[in-house]
Amino acid sequence: MYQQRDHATATRLKWSVALLVMAMGCASEKEAPSQEQDSMRALEESSSQLSAPPGCTEITLGELRNGVQLAPVMYGAQPTYRGEFSNQGDPATTDTALIRLDLNTAPGLYDLANGGTNLFTCEQCVWGVQDAGSSAEKLFVAESGKLLLAHKVSPQQTVGALSNVVLRQSVKAAPLSAPYTGSAPVAGGECRWIRFATWSTVRTGGCDPREGSWRPPLSNFTCVADNAAADDGTFEKSLGTKTQGQECTYTPPANDGELASTDCAPSYACSPEFTDSRQCLKTCDFMAADPGCPTGTVCGVYGLCIEQSVLEPIGYLFDPALVGETCSVNYAEFCGVEGARGVCVDLQRTGFGTCFKYERARSDCGSGEELGFVGYPLSGGGYDRTYGWCYPDGL
Repeated sequence: MYQQRDHATATRLKWSVALLVMAMGCASEKEAPSQEQDSMRALEESSSQLSAPPGCTEITLGELRNGVQLAPVMYGAQPTYRGEFSNQGDPATTDTALIRLDLNTAPGLYDLANGGTNLFTCEQCVWGVQDAGSSAEKLFVAESGKLLLAHKVSPQQTVGALSNVVLRQSVKAAPLSAPYTGSAPVAGGECRWIRFATWSTVRTGGCDPREGSWRPPLSNFTCVADNAAADDGTFEKSLGTKTQGQECTYTPPANDGELASTDCAPSYACSPEFTDSRQCLKTCDFMAADPGCPTGTVCGVYGLCIEQSVLEPIGYLFDPALVGETCSVNYAEFCGVEGARGVCVDLQRTGFGTCFKYERARSDCGSGEELGFVGYPLSGGGYDRTYGWCYPDGL
């Protein structure tokens, strides 16, 4: 189940590329720390002695990108990295490669056989589409192999490796509706094999805006969210003292080796989201028990504290129902209260929604529940589906 909303005014997205800032100052970290690098080297060495299983064709994996690195921007309901496999079909048609992780996936080594060659049941999913979008399209889903999540900056920014991965030709299978569809292997179908491959979706300047993700706090830096539900972000230098609602100046990075800077105080973003002129807005985590917004504001989209009266006229609807209660409308982006937010959705088509609590990860849903999403279309044809909510499966 998903809910999609169009808005009267297009969200203005400003992406910056900068150095990754670590707790003791500025340092470039495009690769995983040494311990994780050692794990990846060990996995590569063990893979070097392997041979392709009988009947399997060896393929290679190209560079993968996360939501904001794609053009157009595509943020999935769970972190999904996209790229290409070495071409095995029509050379004029792309062979798409995808890795999807549950948002709560922690660094470690995972057995891809646990997914059962089923894109509905896997928490760590690897698959490809040969000749994507053509009449000759073929689906290949991992039935075995290892996935190493070596390093995690944010759910969207990770470093990892694949080893001895067998991808079996598959077809779509129940359930066939959004947001997650199933797959099943084709008896006697074709086989693809990955000996060893690595990926990194860590961006320079990347950070995790969620509460508690960076300890100790970084003085004179602010992690500014890049997606609607604020689980992916980029550091900016906070060089001033301006706070909530004050007009501010944003200075883009001079080159790829620097950070953008603002004259806002630390923990305030110089945001263009809601006004013609940029203003300093307190950053927040809407999933925190206390988002910490200034009095009179709420923790809204992109992890920014803003007045509800500003959000409503541009299409973000609020309902007073608490989580679990019946809403007065069939749909509203926000119900509940600060620290216990949800979304109003009318699953029974009665004309009145229920306030379903927001959750970030599919694994946070209970037995018999599925993760839906609120989808925001972005300029250029992209989308942001990072606001998640659990609903009773089968409705």
